[in-house]
Amino acid sequence: HRALRWLQLFLEGLRSGDSRTSVVCTDAYHASLAAYHPWVVRKAATVAFCALPSRDAFLEIMNVGPREEAVAMLGEAIPYIGDVYSITQELFAQHKLLDLP
Repeated sequence: HRALRWLQLFLEGLRSGDSRTSVVCTDAYHASLAAYHPWVVRKAATVAFCALPSRDAFLEIMNVGPREEAVAMLGEAIPYIGDVYSITQELFAQHKLLDLP
């Protein structure tokens, strides 16, 4: 479920407009998953993010139409991702599963 939080943050960043997806992805990673990974994994992930295409290329690869349509589609999808994350977070908390490695 932690990856859902990363996905939500990453897609929000894509929608907001920074053209460097590597920066958006790195910021989302540090705000969500990095705390759960050892140093070597954090560094490898950061290096891998540098290979991401630009924001415009990424939105084009999504193949949902013009950039404006892709951004609009993200605006529709992000709240659902947030809802799924919140429900999962609540269930994990109820069953004391949030401290798993």
